[in-house]
Amino acid sequence: MKIVGLGKRLALVLSPLLLAQTGAVKADTAEQLAACKIELKALYGEETRVKMYGTKAYRGVETLKLKVTPKGQASVTLQCSGAIESDGSVVLKDKNGEMLIS
Repeated sequence: MKIVGLGKRLALVLSPLLLAQTGAVKADTAEQLAACKIELKALYGEETRVKMYGTKAYRGVETLKLKVTPKGQASVTLQCSGAIESDGSVVLKDKNGEMLIS
């Protein structure tokens, strides 16, 4: 019988838990992106294209970095922030951090 170290056993036990938490974070990000798209399409029009190119989480607030292209206009870089465990409300900011809409 081969003896497996405590670290390896602990990793085998905890890996499913870590994977489950990663899936929950991705689901939260997808929900926040959907809420951001709704706000942006209300602001710029239904033909607006939105592309996410980064995320950042700090102290319970997740910020999505977005490239927004309204129809017939140049693209704009925006941030969409919301609390990780919130009711789905988001805050839109320009790339300098100035609030557009909440």
